[in-house]
Amino acid sequence: MMLLLAILAVQKTQDGLAPELLWMCHVTSTMLALGLLANAAPLIVTGFLCQGAIALPAYVLHVAAGGHTSLASFLLHASAPALGALAWRGRRIPAVVPWVALAIYQLLVALSQAFTPDSMNVNLAFRPWDPLAGFLPSGWPIRALNLVLMLAQLHAARWLWNRTVPASVS
Repeated sequence: MMLLLAILAVQKTQDGLAPELLWMCHVTSTMLALGLLANAAPLIVTGFLCQGAIALPAYVLHVAAGGHTSLASFLLHASAPALGALAWRGRRIPAVVPWVALAIYQLLVALSQAFTPDSMNVNLAFRPWDPLAGFLPSGWPIRALNLVLMLAQLHAARWLWNRTVPASVS
């Protein structure tokens, strides 16, 4: 994963798209990779949940809508949830993790607003997703809806994962 992240960083920098490295999918891939290297459970579980619940579905929608991608990006988006699932197998996802993921996303929105051009719309920090921008208003109502939908996805993914793992006996 670290090699894929490095390749992606070089590609994006060469293409003038370095600010896109702040996308939640790239940040949480980095969290997951560092968590795997350091055997740090909080980084692994948070990165894994973000990848499975948010990053992979968003990437699939992006590509389906004709968005640009690369082999490194495809491999990263495909491998991160799989590696996270392997690393986290047999363990339940704690209830706090969706909230931590949502807080990370909010931080990334603020960083995107401060350090990326609005034309890139990194983390949807400036307006709704481009294919829906004509149908949805900008501003706080769409941001609130985005947060509610993201939290629902995170909780649903956590619930589905935890259904496959038996509850431990206390």
